[in-house]
Amino acid sequence: MKLALTGAPPLTLQASRFLIAGVGLLAVAAALRRPWPRTGDDRRAIVVLGLLNQALYLGVTTFAIDRMSAGMGAVLASTNPVMLALVAPWALGERLGPARLGGLALSYAGVVWVMWSRVGPDNEPWAMALFLVAVAFLVGGTIAFKRLAPRTDRLVLIGGQLLIAGVVLVPFALALEPWRDVRWTPAFLVGQGYLIAGSSWIAMLLWFWLLDHGDASRASAWFFLNPILGLAFGSLLLGEALTVSDLLGAAGVAIGIWLVQRNG
Repeated sequence: MKLALTGAPPLTLQASRFLIAGVGLLAVAAALRRPWPRTGDDRRAIVVLGLLNQALYLGVTTFAIDRMSAGMGAVLASTNPVMLALVAPWALGERLGPARLGGLALSYAGVVWVMWSRVGPDNEPWAMALFLVAVAFLVGGTIAFKRLAPRTDRLVLIGGQLLIAGVVLVPFALALEPWRDVRWTPAFLVGQGYLIAGSSWIAMLLWFWLLDHGDASRASAWFFLNPILGLAFGSLLLGEALTVSDLLGAAGVAIGIWLVQRNG
């Protein structure tokens, strides 16, 4: 996202991403003859999830991440499982035993341990607060998915969400951001291409698969891997150094996720 933002304003970036990703995924679903939603409840679920998971969560995140370091964004994004753990018992009736709570705490501590020394001085307090609001929208989307339990084919469900988000954001992008500001640089095209294929398609399919096959709090624990994998990719692709502190923090994250997954 940071890479793609070098070539397009936030709303324009996300509106175009959602439209391309949504139309593309729905085209695949149509080619595979996947069934379309037949009930009003399933269609309403697509709209609600599109607003919470895509338009609001990612739309707000884009504004915030442009005004903070990637390291701080990684730490704040990892509050998702913690927020969900606080509301899951009463919103979803999910039992959170000592092992699961301890695993969540250990994983989050590992993320903070690793990333705190890497966050930059360019973190604006209002942007950090806005990022937390965005995470709350995703938590709301997770709860809505588990409560609404849409029976729609998952390709159609995700493609519909993306299309709804794009349609919602386009008027705001046109009114607030001049499209001539888009710069079709290689960095923008690579970043946007990854956001479409890697995040909107592959990652969302994996996310909903996890939600379909277990408790929301267990699925959300995998969010703790985001900053750890970022460090690993930075080392492999950019030659960035990994320290003993990084490895200790990553071990804490891994043990915490294991505790969350084993505690049914």
